[in-house]
This record gives sequence, C-alpha cells and structure tokens, in this order.
Amino acid sequence: MREGQEDAVAAMLRALPKDLGKSVVPKVTGASLRENKGFVHVTVAEDSGLLLGVCLWLLTYSSWRGAKGIYISDLYVMGHARGRKVGEKLLRGTLKEAAKLGASFVKMEVDHANVGAQSFYDRLGFAHASDDLFYVLEEENFTRLLKDDTK
Repeated sequence: MREGQEDAVAAMLRALPKDLGKSVVPKVTGASLRENKGFVHVTVAEDSGLLLGVCLWLLTYSSWRGAKGIYISDLYVMGHARGRKVGEKLLRGTLKEAAKLGASFVKMEVDHANVGAQSFYDRLGFAHASDDLFYVLEEENFTRLLKDDTK
C-alpha cells in the first residue's frame, strides 16, 4: 500500500462482510491504518491506479516451528475483479513481501460460510488445521482480565 491509499483500502475492507451477507461493519479506517503502520502490513492489487484487492497481514512467530510467519487478517478482491487470478497474484505479492522479512508460513481463518474462499485456499495448497481451535478474547473480557490481577 502506498501512502495516501489508506482510506480507499479501509473502505474496501468494510465492503468484505457485505459479500458474506453479514451485517457487521469492520471498524477499520484510513486513520487506524496510518496509526498502525509498521504493525499492520497491507498489500494491494491494482490496475491503472484502481484498487482491485487488498491483503491485510501481520508478522507472527511460531515456537512450534521455530520460525517467523504471517497471519492474514483479511484478503479481499472486488467482485468485478474476481476470476482473473487477482487474489492469487495478491497472495503471491504478500508472500514475497513477507519472505523478505523472514516469514516462511501463513496462518489465517476463513468464514465457515465463505465456500468460495475455502475452495480458493484449498486450490493453492492451504490445509485446514483440524487440531487447532481459534479463540478470541474480546475487548470487554480483555479489559476485565487485565484489571483482575488478584487471580
């Protein structure tokens, strides 16, 4: 992502749930992307200056692998650009950027209802990690646990 594309990238990410028929709206903004530059990495796919897709990712580390990797938070391709290998090129571009930082694996989640994305990732060689469970500690419980240091 180039400087100045943050607002357009955030708008694109906010469109993702609509494609899944979800009513939730991501809270990402251009300002939050600018504020988290260096922590959040963003790879974009574009054609003649028009954004076609976006991949938002973070560096991670696996003690099990003894290696750096990335966690893909969001990968989204505009509807009109699908079927043209934009997603695959976007993912390959992300992997190239991540490899330069020493990453050698990817972790991510896919919505249960997003069968198209599941087929896409299966085709590219991703495997479902059936031995892992995904947990989330949302803000309310995060704050409660942070404050409750008597236990």
